[in-house]
Amino acid sequence: MLRSIAALLAEEVGEYCIVDSIDRHGTLKRLAVEHPDRSRVPRLDALVVATAPGHSARAERLLASSRGEIAPKVSETFARRSLDDVVLLRGEVVRSYMAAVVTAGDAPIAVLTLVTVTGARRYRPDELAFLEQIADFTGLAVENALRREMQPKKSVAPPPLEGGEDVVGRGTLARQRRVSNAAGE
Repeated sequence: MLRSIAALLAEEVGEYCIVDSIDRHGTLKRLAVEHPDRSRVPRLDALVVATAPGHSARAERLLASSRGEIAPKVSETFARRSLDDVVLLRGEVVRSYMAAVVTAGDAPIAVLTLVTVTGARRYRPDELAFLEQIADFTGLAVENALRREMQPKKSVAPPPLEGGEDVVGRGTLARQRRVSNAAGE
């Protein structure tokens, strides 16, 4: 689900979308680096493996505060100090950056990071608000999926009808009655 959201965000909002999440053991893992250019997928998948953060001060800080952040124009100093875990394809430099935290059941579970490499494109505060709303909805969807996963499986068969009532959609019962009537029962 987080990878799908990353692909959508990369295409609709930003150039790169990076997803870092906490696994069941509490380890921070890089799930995806997405870009609208689908021809980059093999290189981006290799980038995920090569740069998966076992430790990211930026992501850990965001997860601890459960708040997003934005830097409309990223300076070289800020990039070196705060974005050391954001590794892109060779030759590309972060120009604008924003991140939001995905929370499920009051627990932060992931960081969605959007970056641009085009100097003319800068993120705005309203785009950060949009990203935070997407993160909230994603967290709610993850929470609901986990809740469904934990519930015991229920039978999909409808309950038996009492007194031979005929109900629309219960064609099996109607056929059984016709067979019984034809047999003289």
